[in-house]
Amino acid sequence: MKYAVIDLSSTGVSTVVAEGDKATGIFSAVYKDRTNIAVADYFDGRAISARGIEKLIDALITARSTVKAMGVEECYCISTAALRNINNIEEVAEKIRMRTGIVINYLDGVTEAYCDFLSNRKYAAYDKVVLIDIGGGSVELCDLKKENKDDMVCLDFGPIKLRNKYVVDIYPTEEQSKHIKKYVRKRSDEANLGGRGEFTTAILVGSINDAIYAAYSEFCEKEKMSVDFGYGKFKKFCKWLSYSPDRTRLIMKVAPEKIHVLPVAAIVLKELLKRFKPDNVVISDCGVKEGYLSLVAKGGENAVPVDLAAGVPTYSQVEPMIRTKKKKSKVNS
Repeated sequence: MKYAVIDLSSTGVSTVVAEGDKATGIFSAVYKDRTNIAVADYFDGRAISARGIEKLIDALITARSTVKAMGVEECYCISTAALRNINNIEEVAEKIRMRTGIVINYLDGVTEAYCDFLSNRKYAAYDKVVLIDIGGGSVELCDLKKENKDDMVCLDFGPIKLRNKYVVDIYPTEEQSKHIKKYVRKRSDEANLGGRGEFTTAILVGSINDAIYAAYSEFCEKEKMSVDFGYGKFKKFCKWLSYSPDRTRLIMKVAPEKIHVLPVAAIVLKELLKRFKPDNVVISDCGVKEGYLSLVAKGGENAVPVDLAAGVPTYSQVEPMIRTKKKKSKVNS
């Protein structure tokens, strides 16, 4: 059977289609796609604008049509910190349901981290492994030797929150960077993350880490260095990001939709790598979506599937319902 997970994140809508058996909980990805949307552009710190909601809806309709055309029999739509931290979540969810027929399954931070863990257990063969997933609204960490969900760590901040809190422009100033570093260290200490020597391998998960690595690789090529991931070189990259006039050109080349999160995310990653000082850094090709399939298969999540058999309502069908809701709201007020 074919299964699919559609994920609403702070930087877009991504889809994975996998073949497998729910009885075994083993799945193999056969298709991946992503529609990049810089949600931060439509976010005022509290709510997503009407235009931002429309862009999410368009991307979801496309993803839904794609998985249906591919013969997917079971599909789930999830969202992590990208939506659970906004004030108008009910409005966004209702508009998405009415326009696409999709009900969103919300993952809390610990469940998100556990999904990362489930999809990356193969790396447990390495010695002393920490998994790091920097999302737009949170940071998840897992010690791959600890298999209980309660052992997962979710830090309830991400590049978007840090940027809104400390940064005036796209790139943090030297002083703003110091505040971000201090905050990351403080929260890491409070979470008892451990330190140097506790982990020898770091597994980087998620689209933001992918974008950081893509920018880092371009930087290494530009500087005529090997692209293997070393803390010393990554530190130089972060310093280059803080002042180089070519930084915007490089980011726009490899990850334009991450322009608002990548500079701050790189600081967060540098602080975590500085803390652990791993000998080896690996970029994973699996993340929350793949882990979510395993979690559902194990019965660990009471998920609401997307009804792929139902048609997507046209706007002419939805608009009268929207007007009716507005009229009822005025009467009730």
